[in-house]
Amino acid sequence: MNSRTIEPSALGLKALEARLRQDLEWLCLPARRWVPQKTVQGQPVLDVAIVGGAMAGLALGASLAHQGVQAPLFDRAPPGFEGPWATTARMETLRSPKELTGPALGLASLTFRAWFEAQFGLEAWTALDKIPRLQWADYLRWYRPVLGLHVRHLQRVVSVRPRSDGVAQLDMADDANGGRAYTVLARHVVLATGRDGLGGPWVPDWAHQIPRDRWVHSGEVWDGERFRGQRVAVIGGGASAMDVAATALESGAARVDLLVRRA
Repeated sequence: MNSRTIEPSALGLKALEARLRQDLEWLCLPARRWVPQKTVQGQPVLDVAIVGGAMAGLALGASLAHQGVQAPLFDRAPPGFEGPWATTARMETLRSPKELTGPALGLASLTFRAWFEAQFGLEAWTALDKIPRLQWADYLRWYRPVLGLHVRHLQRVVSVRPRSDGVAQLDMADDANGGRAYTVLARHVVLATGRDGLGGPWVPDWAHQIPRDRWVHSGEVWDGERFRGQRVAVIGGGASAMDVAATALESGAARVDLLVRRA
């Protein structure tokens, strides 16, 4: 049985959300804010600023909120497209076992399984092998509002600077308003930027000598249809290289060669 062929049940999801609200109420979560509010020259100082609104950022934001700590999230992506699952990820499923509880924070009603079964039922869960990546993206799209997490989208961090008054200053660009510059002050900053935190996609200098419409990086957003009928060379032998090679072939590439420097 394939869950994609089963019509989701909104009624079941509403019942799960009601149960989650009750669980949180019984546990007195989220806790009341206890950190003294602070301003510097009239500008409020956040308890924590979280850069990155995908899975790790959401889980951290929820965990801190449950402890009574104010921690808004900033993400450069539009709503629902945080992280790689609906953008640069290309394997059709997650690699991890479906039973992992993920960012549920010890709450059974917050697990992917609870979200899935509420809509598709136990039989569909039993038949499920690996979690489809786009379905995981849908789960995270549900996770954020059901916990009341505040994510500020289309916000780009230009720099993070320590200051002599003991707070961190984030120089920001508001891409929702033409890149308008502004600053955010916070006691602590957490970079939940995933692989992008490593510096972003990198290519050797010689790649820039090739016309830009003839190559792409696995960390960029693109449609596999561009490879239809083409001969494709994939440089690298890691997980993303295998995913790109499979995507090219599934999209109708005439041939794909993997170039790996290691034995």
